[in-house]
Amino acid sequence: MRKVFFLFLVGLYASIMAAAQQPNAGLNMADYEKIKKMTPAQLEAYKQKMVKEASEKALTIANSNNIALDKARLPGIALEPPVKDIKRLQLLPSQPPTKIELTTGLKQSEQQIRKGIPAPKLEEIQQAVADLPVEAIQERAIMDFYADDPRGAIAMMMQAAVKAPDSLQLLNNLGAMLNLQGGEHIAIPVFQYCLQRIPGSSTLLNNIGQSFMALGDMLKAAAYFNQCLSIDSLNTEANHSMGMLHYFKKEYDASMKYFEREMSVAVRASTLAMAYRMGRKFNLRGIMQRRKQFNGRPEKDHFEEITMGRFVFPQLPGKAAQVIADRELFSLYASSIQAEQLTWMGHAVRVAAGYTHEMGNQHPGLYTDLVNAMLEEAQEEFTPEYLTVFTDKDYENIREIIAHYTNMITLLSCPETPAGAGIEAQEAYEIKCCRELKQPLADRMTYQISSYVQPLIRKGELRWKSYINQLVDIVQLDPGPGNQALVYNAVAGYFNFLSVSMASFSLWEVNNLLPKCFTPGTTTHLDSLIESDRSWRVDCPKWLNAKIDFNGMAVSVDCSKYSIEAGSSIAGAYEYEFKSGKSTLLIGPSTKAEFLGIKATLKEQAYITFDNNKQFADFGIKTTGDVSVSASPFKLGPGIKLGGTVADAQVTNSWSINSGFKSSMEGKGLFK
Repeated sequence: MRKVFFLFLVGLYASIMAAAQQPNAGLNMADYEKIKKMTPAQLEAYKQKMVKEASEKALTIANSNNIALDKARLPGIALEPPVKDIKRLQLLPSQPPTKIELTTGLKQSEQQIRKGIPAPKLEEIQQAVADLPVEAIQERAIMDFYADDPRGAIAMMMQAAVKAPDSLQLLNNLGAMLNLQGGEHIAIPVFQYCLQRIPGSSTLLNNIGQSFMALGDMLKAAAYFNQCLSIDSLNTEANHSMGMLHYFKKEYDASMKYFEREMSVAVRASTLAMAYRMGRKFNLRGIMQRRKQFNGRPEKDHFEEITMGRFVFPQLPGKAAQVIADRELFSLYASSIQAEQLTWMGHAVRVAAGYTHEMGNQHPGLYTDLVNAMLEEAQEEFTPEYLTVFTDKDYENIREIIAHYTNMITLLSCPETPAGAGIEAQEAYEIKCCRELKQPLADRMTYQISSYVQPLIRKGELRWKSYINQLVDIVQLDPGPGNQALVYNAVAGYFNFLSVSMASFSLWEVNNLLPKCFTPGTTTHLDSLIESDRSWRVDCPKWLNAKIDFNGMAVSVDCSKYSIEAGSSIAGAYEYEFKSGKSTLLIGPSTKAEFLGIKATLKEQAYITFDNNKQFADFGIKTTGDVSVSASPFKLGPGIKLGGTVADAQVTNSWSINSGFKSSMEGKGLFK
């Protein structure tokens, strides 16, 4: 029957509180205008007033319906200690009763109780006591007590006690019924008689303490509770009552000590409410862990049970070359965690979408209050800032490290390539410079970023693991749709953290900073290119840098190639490279200008290239800009001039079907 009462009470209280929060519950536009003008302090006072009025209304309705309402859970309702009932306390005997005194007293009390019981019921009680054994009488009396017949149940138990005064269990149960029905002054002698027979009974000591507390004698109540707790330190009722005694005296630290002991055995909403009243909070996680240890249950690793350990963040690369080598691995890892994040988010959405109005109207679970309190505690511990791990300062430090080394690499100058080096040798010089001078700087940058980021990721992984483990542990007590979605969203949050961690290591494109370092080719091969170029260059005559003009045709020759060019506005040309054996035919418009010995030429030509076997190699478009200064020419004959090139600068952009786009700048002579 109490369960029915409780269900009705929850619905009643929820209805009252909901009504108090309705926009039209006694408020008009003038009230709203007043509220809008209130200061924060006035709004808080107004809120407290409304909460108190709603609680008082709930208490009034509960009292009028004869429903026992837990005042501790009604905000705004003051809790006061029981008033000392001197009249009933004076009725207590100075000494525990003898067996004869006990039975005599019970007969007198039974005569008082039976006055309010109908005759048919009395006859039924007398028949049961006469026919049934003591154990059966107890069972029937307890059933009647909780079936809305407490007076009949107590009368039956009293008659049975007179019949069997040596049944201490029956006497204890009778005393418990009397305590619940306001007969504490009758219950105390019964308990004291039993205590003489079992001096160390924590149950009897607690029951006597409860009787004295209800009668308002706090000193005697505390004495019995302390005796009880000296024998059974985890007695839930004695701990709760001692917590209340200290609460009444505003000794909140002492009160919380007893409430925490109570919570380690039994978690009750009224005790949670008491902590909130005092502005305190329980370490519910610690309490639950102690309960599990007390019950011999090991701590579960839910994180590993749902195979989250498979997604541990890989070890970050410590060198630039390793970054490039590991990019594909990390790319696959990123795809995996992003897919997991979407999957768990989908679970949360489906659970939320399946939530119905009928589910919302269902009675909350047995552990709902505990779960809500523990979830609130978990959210206070695992704040978004705590789980994010990476702070703005961390990102600033990462940016500073990258900017520092990027600036050093950008400003670093390679040794000057020896004059007249061929194209392959020049590239070999650039690659060696990148590998020997720039790459070590990039390696130091990579190592510093990895050393900075990796510990933060590991710290975040541990925090998320602890958070998810706690959430699952809590939600298992009340696995409703909302709590399930909370866990699924938390798991999705873990995968989002891993994605953010990937982005926090912002060196995945370090190769863009070192375009030459990772060009194929070993150091030995590069050295051989440089050495072969040097030996070849020694045999090339330094004077071989000349141009011969005669009747609209020009022949140019240097150590790398020779070319023949004819035409003015439309120029055709043939080039041959000594080293590679490639030959090229070109044709296209040409613009030339000459001033004070300085010649400028701009050509845009289509070209076709053949390899050293005279086979087709490439086809494309080349744009060439050339500025040159020639030495004083001398005549070889009519219309023929021979001169050296003192200085020459040439910029070439080309696009071809095989080589794609290329751009180069070449200097000769003084422009080298």
